Amino acid sequence: MIAPAMKTRPDQPLAYRELARRRAAVTHRLGPSSLPRWSALAGENWSVDTQLEFSLDEDGVAWVHGEFAARAELRCQRCLEVLPSEYSGRVDLCLVEDAQRADELAHSCDVLLVSGDQIDVSEIVEDELLLGVPEQLCEQEPCVRLPDLSYPAPGVEEEEVQDNPFAALGRLKAD
Repeated sequence: MIAPAMKTRPDQPLAYRELARRRAAVTHRLGPSSLPRWSALAGENWSVDTQLEFSLDEDGVAWVHGEFAARAELRCQRCLEVLPSEYSGRVDLCLVEDAQRADELAHSCDVLLVSGDQIDVSEIVEDELLLGVPEQLCEQEPCVRLPDLSYPAPGVEEEEVQDNPFAALGRLKAD
């Protein structure tokens, strides 16, 4: 049975082993100070809500499973416009302190190497959050905001196209 969700302060580190022993769930709303790499990408107007469940497996290894939901204004990598975006993702990580144990487990699961018996929610979520950013935010195909890729560009007179610095080379070659 999973314990009822606890709301803890976002800046408060979690004693993950104790939470895993109790099979506890934790909910957080993360702010700009807790996710610096995400803040650099998403600017100032964003929110990330997390819901994480901690547990121990049969070998006594701590696990965290959960999900996040992000809302931000991100730059579309296709049309380069800043657009509102909402996406969500899953977190399924094995939490270990020993680098050798992390190497052993890395072949079968995603591992987060931790130092000490406490961890911040941001350490759990930020990498997954960044990896999940959609490349293309535009929903229409083809995107109406894409720049025109034809030549000459609209509004450029035919005369301007012929008046280019390489026209003289073309004339020399023709002679």
